[in-house]
Formats: sequence, C-alpha cells, structure tokens
Amino acid sequence: MKPIMVIGIGNLLMQDDGVGVHVINYLSERGVPEHVELIDGGTHSYDLLEYFSADASFIVVDAMHAGGKPGAIYRAPLNELGLKPQDQIMSLHELHFIEAVQMANLLGYNPDILVYGIEPDSVKLCLELSPPVAAAVPRVAELILEDIKNGLA
Repeated sequence: MKPIMVIGIGNLLMQDDGVGVHVINYLSERGVPEHVELIDGGTHSYDLLEYFSADASFIVVDAMHAGGKPGAIYRAPLNELGLKPQDQIMSLHELHFIEAVQMANLLGYNPDILVYGIEPDSVKLCLELSPPVAAAVPRVAELILEDIKNGLA
C-alpha cells in the first residue's frame, strides 16, 4: 500500500491561518492507519520539498480564502485549483507550498496532492481558532479519514 502523507500548513500564532496544523493535531489524537504519516508543515514550506519528492500520496490542509462563509470546507486535487507559484520570491519566508511542489516537479517528481481548504474567519495574532473554523476541524478530519479509507478517491 502506497504511503499517505497528510500535511497541515499554517501559523498557529495567527488564529485561523493555523487551521491545517490544528487538523493534524486533531488526527494525531484520534489515530490514523499505519501507512499514514501526519506532518506539521507549519510555515516552513521550503521544508516540504523533501516530502513532495517521496513516493507517496499527499493530502494538504490549509486555510483558503475562496469567498465562502467562515468554516466552509473545500476539497480538490491541487492541479484543479489553478494555483500559480509567485513570480518573484525575495526570501524563503515568501515560499509557499505551491513553490515547493513546483520545485519537486522541476526535479522530476509529480506528487499526487489532494487539497483541503478551510475558509478562515479571522487571521490575527491569537492562538485559538475562531468558532466557525474550530467547528470545521472534526468534519475535515472525518473527510480525510474517509479519503484514506477509500484510497484517496
């Protein structure tokens, strides 16, 4: 069975921006199958290149501004989202996971990535998720576990 890496991205210090890491922590508390690795991707997206170069399937969880109500859940393969790397990156702090994927592609890797996005309500200095985003965490975790069970269908 091909390994699956679930990567939560975000800054825990910036309220709803950290939702991806909150989902990873939630899944960690509940347990996942042996072939699943949970990864706290935090804000160091350049470190993700190592993972995206592995022979695995990926689920990435992050806050996503898509115009929905706070707490709305989005699910799509990365290649259907139309995300583009930034043209001019001035420092490693500006590198997002999409740039790490692009680098993996340049190295000859083509990772299969399913993205879960959660519409944020507030991105300010705060350790707690806003109520609508906190309420979405268990549902996102449930959907991820269903995808894992179904082979990422």
